Amino acid sequence: MSFFYSKFALNNLVKNKRFIVPYVLSTIFTIMSFYILSSLAFGDNLNKLPNGIEATKQVLSLGIIVIAIFSTIFLFYTYSFLVKRRVREFGLYAVLGMTKKQIAKILVLETIFIAITTLVVGIGLGILFDKLMLLILLKLFSATVTFGFSITPIAVVFSVLLFGGIFFLLLLYTVIKIARLRIVALLKDENKGEKEPKSRWILAIIGLALIGYGYYTAQTVQNPVKAILVFFYAVIAVIIGTYLVFMAVSITVLKIMKNNKNFYYKPKNFISVSGLLYRMKRNAVGLANICILSTMVLVTMGSTSALYAGMEKSYNERFPRQIMVEGYNSTSDKLKKIENNAKISAKEAGTEIQDIVAYNSLPMVGRLVEDKFNFESNVGVDLSNVKMIVVLELKDYNKVANKNKTLESNEILLHIDKKGNYNHNNISLNGSDYKIKEKLSEFPGALGSAAANFMDTYYAVVKDDKEVTKLATKLTDLSSKELEKRGISIQTGIPTVQNYVAFNIKDTDKEAKVIENFKKLEKENSVNIEGKDENKLTFRGVFASFLFIGVFISLIFVTSQVVIMYYKQISEGYEDKGNFEIMRKVGITDKQIKQSIRSQVLLIFFSPLIIATLHTIVAYPFIEKILRLFLVTDNSIFLQALAVTIVVFAIFYLIVYAITSKIYYRIIKE
Repeated sequence: MSFFYSKFALNNLVKNKRFIVPYVLSTIFTIMSFYILSSLAFGDNLNKLPNGIEATKQVLSLGIIVIAIFSTIFLFYTYSFLVKRRVREFGLYAVLGMTKKQIAKILVLETIFIAITTLVVGIGLGILFDKLMLLILLKLFSATVTFGFSITPIAVVFSVLLFGGIFFLLLLYTVIKIARLRIVALLKDENKGEKEPKSRWILAIIGLALIGYGYYTAQTVQNPVKAILVFFYAVIAVIIGTYLVFMAVSITVLKIMKNNKNFYYKPKNFISVSGLLYRMKRNAVGLANICILSTMVLVTMGSTSALYAGMEKSYNERFPRQIMVEGYNSTSDKLKKIENNAKISAKEAGTEIQDIVAYNSLPMVGRLVEDKFNFESNVGVDLSNVKMIVVLELKDYNKVANKNKTLESNEILLHIDKKGNYNHNNISLNGSDYKIKEKLSEFPGALGSAAANFMDTYYAVVKDDKEVTKLATKLTDLSSKELEKRGISIQTGIPTVQNYVAFNIKDTDKEAKVIENFKKLEKENSVNIEGKDENKLTFRGVFASFLFIGVFISLIFVTSQVVIMYYKQISEGYEDKGNFEIMRKVGITDKQIKQSIRSQVLLIFFSPLIIATLHTIVAYPFIEKILRLFLVTDNSIFLQALAVTIVVFAIFYLIVYAITSKIYYRIIKE
């Protein structure tokens, strides 16, 4: 008997291949992608690279989480569609004498067959293409490639556990679905459409308000850190608003068009508006899903490709010179010693230093509100107006910038990195008021480490060391613990400074030797030295990983989108077939029917793309500010990446439309 059910289930899968094959193929691709990312993140292939690649693995791990969450949602959505499309078939089985238990058993066997097939093929393809993807990833950040073949057991285990768990939940869903349906409901359920919301005006207003909130937030947020904090809420609002727009706003607009008698009672408009009302009633959720997936693809590919395109510029900003030395909690006299040790280290390595920058500074983190900056040792969770102020003396600035500027005691020069904005002509630094004599467009001695901070860095040039000391000794009434946090000497109340020495070397290939020699001379833990080349692999690896994951996730989004579009066209084809037969019988010509179909399909199909493009364009200020945190400060790079992404995706969308429309028309004519 079990053999009979197994054979019956296999025959059903073959018979319903028009519905099953796209689902199986997309599931295989998703499993393959999950295995590959898991293998790269948790396997040992990347461990063989020099300097380690932990940052890259962390980025890959984020991609795994995204794919896992999305795979669960997508597989449930498509599987529920498959079950709904076949309820008439299940009803026929019931009429022929099958019990619900027997029908459920067949569906369970079908699910098991699909699960085994997709897991075996998906993991197999993942193992097959794993090495190719590793080579591509290494190529992206110019690392040396290694050859060989390997299987990552932990990736296999994770893939089986995740997708095995998803299929187990689908089995439960199947059994519950069949158990709750009556025979009559089984026969009618296929023809049920999406229920039209009762309070359409209220839902329409809420939907537009949510999207308006997201749009307004994107346009008004100014601080990159705050952009991250509010980005999540704005995205959720726009997603919910998008669903409501398709479910309520579209129907409300169509109802208004229908109530316009002069417009509605024309053959072309009558057919189109009535058809669209029926389609939107059934397909609002599906169209919203397509729109959201399209937005995800555009944002993901636009931002990750912009990150990669701007990688070299970001790299040079993070490491402005070949070697950088920073002395923490130090003294002014220490600067000269660091310079001498750097020269000795280079000489012993057989090279010499060039383009040296050396100065003392007082870096302090605090909160800037309007034109008032106050130091804070604990800024808390809200980083929206937290800034770093790097105070340095005028003589050091003139030496570094090769200038001859002058200042009074109550004047400063101000430079802001990351394209931050400061719209005041005065600034108060911990109670000391200064007039901004000049806002500097550049500062050639900018700290490389500060470029990697989440917050903007303000370089404040004051007249002399008296002003530096005055700024710091404002804190002497604090406890010794607080003073230490803020870089103040407990014994004297005099600020401890940060030494910064950065330089190039004549022979760049001797960087490692210079660093090694310097560490032998400078054994204090408070001095840190880093080289441009030694960080090259890790830095580029992070940016390349973002692009790699962006492409992977976008491909999964696109695959899911194609499957949803395909199912939507098939579903509408079967549901519209009888309707158009009735239209022919009442005298509507084939030409009018074709015009109606074309106008409806075009509007239905391209409305998600249009709204997705609008979402992406409006989100530009959001994304641009977040990219600034990754040192991508050239807006033209992101705009170009976004424009190319939109054009390429629109072309792809047209191709999918052309293919699925042919399937739709073929079903109509059958």
